[in-house]
Parts: sequence; structure tokens; C-alpha cells
Amino acid sequence: MDNGTKNIKKSCLHLILRILAALCAVGILSSAFILFSDRREYAKGDAAYLKISLFKESPEAQAGEGNSSVDFTLLEKINKDVVGWLASEGTEIDYPVVQGKDNDFYLSHLFTGESNKLGSIFMDYRNHKDFSDKNTIIYGHNMKNGSMFSALTKYKAQSYYDSFPTMLLYTPAGNFSVEWFAGIVTDGNYESVRLDFKDENDFKSYINSLKEKSTFEANTLVEADDRIITLCTCSYEFDNARYALFGKLIN
Repeated sequence: MDNGTKNIKKSCLHLILRILAALCAVGILSSAFILFSDRREYAKGDAAYLKISLFKESPEAQAGEGNSSVDFTLLEKINKDVVGWLASEGTEIDYPVVQGKDNDFYLSHLFTGESNKLGSIFMDYRNHKDFSDKNTIIYGHNMKNGSMFSALTKYKAQSYYDSFPTMLLYTPAGNFSVEWFAGIVTDGNYESVRLDFKDENDFKSYINSLKEKSTFEANTLVEADDRIITLCTCSYEFDNARYALFGKLIN
């Protein structure tokens, strides 16, 4: 092999190495940009919900002149889709609940209507917004920064349930305590989270099946005439996995 051929091969090798280095640099910069964009969007979403939380309590409650409650009149001026407020003391969950015309819009829009990956905590569009259904389903993202419904997956551990066995639900018509009785890992494509029941026996069988599959044990009794609430978020045991937390509504 003459020197000319060697030089050509060496030049080609250097060119390939430079191209690979450039591609690596582009990949690193792209990943950094995506990470920065995600963090920026998370921060914007968190800031928006922190601002909304300032409107949670009525002026009377803020002044210490009344019971802690939610000022839905004020919230409805911001977003007429508001149907409630979920709060769990000691956790990240302290958010308004909305209901859209479908189950898509609020996956990517904040309570304010702004487009954002955090989305909103939202009720299934098929439910009645007054929580009068036998089972009311509420969805929220499992965010990497621990916001929205990320805390739900912690109920896979008995110790977490023991620490947080209840949650508060505020609605325009009145407030509820939610007593958790089961939590399951399920497939998002499978109708394990049901809206309708044939009769009382069907409902009781459903409750029993949830307790049998639950990731924690609870002593909460659910009777045939009770209403329940289901909170759903993504989980990562398998493709399209969900974690669903089930609770009994108590006025």
C-alpha cells in the first residue's frame, strides 16, 4: 500500500471520528435541552398550582373567622370546569379537580387552561360532577418531580397506607372524607375500574375483588349503599400499567 492510499484512509478515518464526535455532541446538547425544557415546564406548572392554592380557602377561613373550606365561587371565575378539590395533609396532593368534555384535554392543560405537561387532576367526563355516581373516577399524572398524583403509587406499601389512610374532598355542595380501602396495579386497557354496576351484589362483589388484589390491607367497610371514588395514575410495572386507589366517600 503506497503512502497516498494510507493518507486517504487516515483522512477518512479522521473524518468519520469527527462526524461521530459531532453527533455525540448534538445528542448530549439535545438531551440537555429536553431535560432543561422539562424542568422549566414542571416549574411553571408547579408555580401555577401554588398560585391557585392561594385561592383555596375562603376569605373568612383565611382570616380565621370560619372553617377551612374552598372558595368555589372564586375558583369558578378562573375555570368553570372545577368540580372539587382533593387534599391529603402531609403529601403533595392538594389540587383542584376539573371535568372536561373528554378525558384528553386536561392531560396536557393546567387548571388555568395553559398547555403544560403536568396537566390537571380531572374527573372522568362520563361521571356526574356532583359525585353522585356509585363510583367517581379521577385521573392525574405520575410526575417525575413528585407532583400531581405521584404519591398514589406509594400506597403499594402498607406503611404508607397506615400513615395516610384518608383524604379530604371538597365540593361546591359539601365536603367528604375519603377512607381508602384498596389499591391495585392494573392494565390501563382493562376495565378493572368500573363506572356502572348491575345491582348491589355486583357492587359488593367488585369491592371484594378489589380488596383481594389490594397492595395494602384496610379495615374500611364498604356497604351496598355506599359511594366510592377511584384515583388513577400511571405505574411502571409493565407497559400501560396503572395504579388505582379506591376510597369510600363519607359526608
